[in-house]
Amino acid sequence: MSDRIENMAVSLGLPRELVTGAAVLSSFGDSCLFIENHKGIIEYGKETIKLQARPCKIQITGTNLDIAFYTAEEMKITGKITEIRYYR
Repeated sequence: MSDRIENMAVSLGLPRELVTGAAVLSSFGDSCLFIENHKGIIEYGKETIKLQARPCKIQITGTNLDIAFYTAEEMKITGKITEIRYYR
């Protein structure tokens, strides 16, 4: 998306994440993570979960990780979350 369109949308009061389709992460302590706008699961294990997002990938590391809720747009990850990393 061009910077001009993104700036116009933001100036209209629209959240940047909505306009760009970027993932939105909401963390509740170190045991619950909600993710919106993900594009799919790359890897799923008890210690690492990797997700495709826009424009990057997201790696969640911890222990006893579990995807407690999953739809095409949202998911909830539970367990002991120790790291959230963004990479290309």
